[in-house]
Amino acid sequence: MALTEQIKRSWWVILSFIMMLNGFGFVYIGLKHYNKNWVLEGITYEIPWFFYFIFFARYGYPNAPVSAILTISFLLLLVSIVRSIWVAIKLGDVYDNNEKYTIQQTALNSHKEVQNNSNDSPAWACCLCIFGLIALYALVSLF
Repeated sequence: MALTEQIKRSWWVILSFIMMLNGFGFVYIGLKHYNKNWVLEGITYEIPWFFYFIFFARYGYPNAPVSAILTISFLLLLVSIVRSIWVAIKLGDVYDNNEKYTIQQTALNSHKEVQNNSNDSPAWACCLCIFGLIALYALVSLF
């Protein structure tokens, strides 16, 4: 694959190096490749920045909740940088070896049948639980 094609397909990695935008690259690539895990990963990287703005407006900078959230945000920023480079390298391998990673039509049809028969309730329940824990943490830290 040409260098320009590699740059076109991995521009989203740049977003991981920008504070407060580090999760949007994963949301983009997850939506592009229909991967719910990457979308959730991108949202997870953005949640601490959201709470940072809320707590900064309420308490100001030197307080403990703001410092803790800022520390978590910077740690997740570093994790997102490493993870985005890793995913970009793996996607580059997939793009280079398209014939190796193609899916047979029969396998695709049987996979759709399995997906239609499965219940996706654990996925939304997990997200609901995570958001509930974050809301509980926010309420406890307010008082």
